[in-house]
Amino acid sequence: KDQVYTELCAAVSEDCIIASNTSSLAVDRLAKCVTDRSRFAGAHFFSPVWMMQLLEVIRGKGTSDETINTLLALSAQLRKRPIVCRDNPGFVVNAMLRPYFLKSFSLLEEGIPIEQIDKAMMSFGLPVGPIRLIDEVGIDIVAKALADKLPASLSNVYKAGRLGRNKNGRGFYTKEGAVDPEVIPLINPDGKSRDMGIAELQKVLFTPFVEVGKDLLNRKIVDDPRSIDIGAIWGVGFPPDKGGPMKWADLIELSTSLFGSSFY
Repeated sequence: KDQVYTELCAAVSEDCIIASNTSSLAVDRLAKCVTDRSRFAGAHFFSPVWMMQLLEVIRGKGTSDETINTLLALSAQLRKRPIVCRDNPGFVVNAMLRPYFLKSFSLLEEGIPIEQIDKAMMSFGLPVGPIRLIDEVGIDIVAKALADKLPASLSNVYKAGRLGRNKNGRGFYTKEGAVDPEVIPLINPDGKSRDMGIAELQKVLFTPFVEVGKDLLNRKIVDDPRSIDIGAIWGVGFPPDKGGPMKWADLIELSTSLFGSSFY
């Protein structure tokens, strides 16, 4: 990328905006090879781009207001729904997904069945549960993203050559849609068993969303809880009738119990 941006700056006009679609690399690091950092920003489209409406516009330390406003205008022309954030590992949406995935694997290792976790999230209103989502995205991609805190269960599945049902036909689920029985010993080798109600599972798994959202607000990564809720609705599939994780936390008074005040 350093080489590409260096060559690009020599080829385009001085007022041409240069943007990266990265989902994980630091925007400020990438900007070092751009001659004028005011014209550089992140523009993270979600996959598949033709279906996903969210666009994260990431402001680096040197990014100008003109560049941000131009990217917002472009987003409108492309009929995307943008949120603006400052540079941060995972930006907004992937920053929330990380603890969500980690908590999901923690529950698996405690003996909560895969079907129970995914069913709880789908009954809440998500299009898919976390384990099925990882199967669709790619087990290898998620394993690399969680490398510094890789859960033993995910590590076992990855080392067994399971990359996801869409990548090599081997994941947590079979091609027919049922949980693959061969994966159970990999995620729960001791045969632990634990039961948890749907409402409790939903609260346990969505609390990390809210905690990350609070951190993003505290560190001024975003200026408004609406940016977090829009990101979760259009980037993750959080049910819009619940308003997004921050609004949902207010509605069930989770924000008050955790932080002593509401977000809205």
